[in-house]
Amino acid sequence: MFRMIIISMLLVFMVACARQAPPEDVDKASALFFQRLNDAEYDTIYNDASTQFKKNQPREAVVESLKELIAKGRVQDYKRINTVYKDQDKERIATPVYSTMFEQSKAELALTFIDEGGEWKLIAFALKPRP
Repeated sequence: MFRMIIISMLLVFMVACARQAPPEDVDKASALFFQRLNDAEYDTIYNDASTQFKKNQPREAVVESLKELIAKGRVQDYKRINTVYKDQDKERIATPVYSTMFEQSKAELALTFIDEGGEWKLIAFALKPRP
């Protein structure tokens, strides 16, 4: 009986570890990012980011970058231009690029997510102003 419980627990653990984030959830993660950005929830964006992101980027620097990002006004609209998926060092990475309209300007915003335990977590963002 004890052996059956151990084997069952191991199987459940293996299935949970093998779970991958669905590709369509990248848009959901992006929408949440834009909503939190507009609501000035910078700490929430940081807290919900990937472990690797938080290890490499201090909170203060990220919050400052997010404030600079929203300095052109709130995000009025965003449309995905493309998304690149790749496997890198046994990790799944998704980088959707959005045509983003702020109150005072337009830009392309690339969000990079990593599949962390079956959930897309922010690992980077980059803004490219458009004329």
